[in-house]
Amino acid sequence: MRIKIMRLDKKSPKEDEVLFHVHEVTSTIDEAINVLKNNSKSLIATLINSEREEKISFHNIIYVEYLERQVFLYTKNKTYLLRKSLVNFKQKSPNYLVQISKNTLVNIYYVTAFTSHINGNLTLQLTSHEKLIVSRRYVVELRKVLKSIIE
Repeated sequence: MRIKIMRLDKKSPKEDEVLFHVHEVTSTIDEAINVLKNNSKSLIATLINSEREEKISFHNIIYVEYLERQVFLYTKNKTYLLRKSLVNFKQKSPNYLVQISKNTLVNIYYVTAFTSHINGNLTLQLTSHEKLIVSRRYVVELRKVLKSIIE
């Protein structure tokens, strides 16, 4: 596979564009298309300890926690709050935000490593150096999603 990237001049009026020339749409190409499509998706959330609301792109979310009937969104430098259910949030989020426990979703593109445990759980290492536990119930689905990205 050959990859060619052409940078546009910042002053160019052209919109960013991606063009694939492929013989077959593999799972990797399909995933790249999904990432590109979902990259523009965003939401409005309240900055923690503030009344300020900000627009956040889904691809900037490292992981999501549901605590005390509120959704907490963790990005590289900030934490945000949404007053909605995790189920509702998950339905509107891109497929690279994968559920890893009853109250946690993780952006699989921020996972750097994982460790298996005897009890069937996994520990994920994130680019933010945080560690999250994947409960046994969600291990199979997570491995399936990770495998589809690698292939």
